[in-house]
Amino acid sequence: MVAKSVINIDLADVFASIDREKYLHTLAWGDEVDVLEATDSYLRIATVRYENRADGSILPIATEAYICPRIVGIKPADIIVPAGANRVLKVDFVDVQQGDGAVIESPDGKIILVDGGDNQLFARYLAARFRGTSADNPQEIDCIVVTHGDADHFSGLTEIHESENNQEARKRLFIAPKRIFHNGIVKRPGKDASGKRVADANLLGPIEKVGAETVLVGLVDNLLDVPDHEMNRPFRQWKNALATWNERSAVEMRRIAAGDHDAFDFFTSTDLKISVLGPLPMQRAGITGLKFLGKPPRDPASRSAVLDANDKPFTGLSASHTINGHSIVFRLQYGAMNFLFTGDLNEEASRELARQHEAGEITLRSEILKVPHHGSADFSNAFLRMVAPIVSIVSSGDESASKEYIHPRATLVGALGRHSRSDEPLIFVTELIAFFKREGWAQLADKGQAAERGEFYAFSRTAYGMVRTRTDGKRLLVFTNSGKANMKEAYCFSLDNEGVPVPAAVIRA
Repeated sequence: MVAKSVINIDLADVFASIDREKYLHTLAWGDEVDVLEATDSYLRIATVRYENRADGSILPIATEAYICPRIVGIKPADIIVPAGANRVLKVDFVDVQQGDGAVIESPDGKIILVDGGDNQLFARYLAARFRGTSADNPQEIDCIVVTHGDADHFSGLTEIHESENNQEARKRLFIAPKRIFHNGIVKRPGKDASGKRVADANLLGPIEKVGAETVLVGLVDNLLDVPDHEMNRPFRQWKNALATWNERSAVEMRRIAAGDHDAFDFFTSTDLKISVLGPLPMQRAGITGLKFLGKPPRDPASRSAVLDANDKPFTGLSASHTINGHSIVFRLQYGAMNFLFTGDLNEEASRELARQHEAGEITLRSEILKVPHHGSADFSNAFLRMVAPIVSIVSSGDESASKEYIHPRATLVGALGRHSRSDEPLIFVTELIAFFKREGWAQLADKGQAAERGEFYAFSRTAYGMVRTRTDGKRLLVFTNSGKANMKEAYCFSLDNEGVPVPAAVIRA
């Protein structure tokens, strides 16, 4: 008889035999597992082994395996709890190269996707996590949060839709999202009908002048209502995916901003709470919208950790700074552990949030920070000081010269360490914790391209830089993979007598 269970220790190694020979992989706290047999010395489980194929892909194959505790005092029965007793919140930050993509899973199985990169990597990860989906049996997604309308945050979600037609079944993913939340800003085409570049002030829709300020008023709730000609190409492709999902099952599409905490009532429970902190709407002279933001001062002193009423102004009208600065910012609280998601929040917007925190209107302090804007130089020391993270996660990656922004910036990484409340702050960068295997000299398969490119020295990525976090609100586990299957970088924190997270030992069986 199969018993649905979840892992109840930090890390549990899985072997092909009961004598701990032939290591397969490691399960983590909160992972579901089908237990086939439980004895005083081992657990026999249904799992998968991973087979490396000649094309470099990894194929999961169903098999049976064993968890055999090696730590004195830990019995097989201690390693699992019934699935119904699960108390673990899982938040995974997925390596999508230059972009953001994260998955939140509540103890009772509710799924929130936060962004999705701009390539197929997020779709591939989700297809492996949610296997066996089809048009008749799609994976239910409780909510997709698109923090803002830059392609490196949502075009990868379009790839999920396109994966439905992939020739390989294992790469297909069918989903049925219930909700799509976004900041309401839609990017227009960058050039007009004559091929002339569109000015920044006209790239994001209708605006109104209120004194010296420009307010973006053309905000959208339902993207399906926006004509195609008012969208740039990534938005049009995203709209097509939304239309398909909406036909499959009606999707609630909603623009959210600071204070719209009720949007996440479906997720809120006794211990779980999501607070929406941004974007920050403004009201002036009867006009409601989002302030058109400008470019930051060149003087690095503007990033002072101290808020000053005489801060140097952010000048001009910048479409990129506006769409980034008005990212959806939300704080996920579970017991004593808090996650702060920041999209591509920039200096101007984050300093305003810092002012609200200083005034006691909001709380920024969080144990885990998804670092804004892939670790760009457009950050606020005051904001980081108030968050005071223990764990900081930068999602970035090298792809091409056209997408090279020197992320993360050295100044930003230094600031994260400086403003952490921990003596040993943890700063993860997804591209730095990925692992590349040296392959040697190679050439492109296409003969024409091979002749033009010539031979080159090749590396293959064998471990993606994914950061996984697990918490029950009292204890926090953070871990990553490495170039060796059985080697994990893992850290734990538990609450001391005063309720403060402090380092704790990682329990691995």
